[in-house]
Amino acid sequence: MAYQSLKSKPGQMTPGVNPETLDGMSSIVIETMVDKLKSESFEFQPGRRVQIPKASGGTRPLTVAPPRDKLVQEAMRMVLEAVYEPIFSDNSHGFRPSRSCHTALKMVKQQFQPVN
Repeated sequence: MAYQSLKSKPGQMTPGVNPETLDGMSSIVIETMVDKLKSESFEFQPGRRVQIPKASGGTRPLTVAPPRDKLVQEAMRMVLEAVYEPIFSDNSHGFRPSRSCHTALKMVKQQFQPVN
């Protein structure tokens, strides 16, 4: 599921900063990663650091994680979300699926009507 989630995002299947892509993943590679995770021997690799231009001039650093690390991170995110999402307060909007500062403002507007 994590692979399917990541491969649909633009730029994941074509080499850019890192020559390795999700396109090169096979079931054998994924099974090896799962075995390493189970045996607690999986190690995240350092990300590549690139400088990208800013609109105001100059550059800013951007770290790009290797595809295997992104896959493990996405799987971890999916598990943690499934465990903790049901117990979060309905008033919590930060970094949650289908929620944002816009949904928080909409909720405030609906619940706190002005008194005339």
